[in-house]
Amino acid sequence: MKVKTVTLSFPPSGSPDVSGYRLYMEEAPNAVGYDSPSWDLGNVTSIDLSTLDGMTTRDGIYNIGITAKDSAGNESSMSKMEGVTFDLVAPDPPGQIVIERS
Repeated sequence: MKVKTVTLSFPPSGSPDVSGYRLYMEEAPNAVGYDSPSWDLGNVTSIDLSTLDGMTTRDGIYNIGITAKDSAGNESSMSKMEGVTFDLVAPDPPGQIVIERS
């Protein structure tokens, strides 16, 4: 299976004590919030979504949010984007190959 790269990027937080970022995602039309499924992104502001656990099983329209975290575990308010289309699921393979000789 080969899935196209889908890169999520955002500007860094201006706070000096940021230790990382977290991505939240909720299938539209549900609102994204702190209780939504989430992934720790580490201390990067650009990531290939297909490298995150479970993302290659998600096709659809999603509402997403990003927060900054500090070393104490505090999270910032959420930067949000609604109605994002993800197409990260590869199609089914073709059927069985048949070779005929005559």
